[in-house]
Amino acid sequence: ESAKSYREKKAKPLWAKIVKVLRSVYRAYLDLKSKFERLQADYGREVSKNSSLSERIYEVCAERDSLKGKVRDYERVRRAIGLEQADRILEAAYQQEQAEKERKRAARQKTRVGAR
Repeated sequence: ESAKSYREKKAKPLWAKIVKVLRSVYRAYLDLKSKFERLQADYGREVSKNSSLSERIYEVCAERDSLKGKVRDYERVRRAIGLEQADRILEAAYQQEQAEKERKRAARQKTRVGAR
C-alpha cells in the first residue's frame, strides 16, 4: 500500500474522527463550565440570602426577648392595679387614640379642601 493511499484511506478518516471527538469533548467542557459558573453564582446568592435571614432571625429574637420583658411588666402592673382597673385604663387610652386619629384625619381633609 502506498503512502498516499494509506493517508487517504486510513490516516485522514482517523484524524477526522479524532477531531470530531475532540470537538464534542470541548463542547461538553464548555457546557459544564457554563453550568458550573451558573451554579457558583446561584450558590453565592443563596449564601447571601442565608446571611440576611440569619441577621433577621437575630433581630427578631432580640425583639421577642424585649417584648417578653414588656409582657412581664404589663402583667405585674395588671396584678398591682387590678384587672378591671387595667382594662378601664386601656379602654380609655384606646378611645383617646381613636379620637386623636379622627381629629388628625379631619384636619387633613380640611387642608385638602382648602388647598383646592
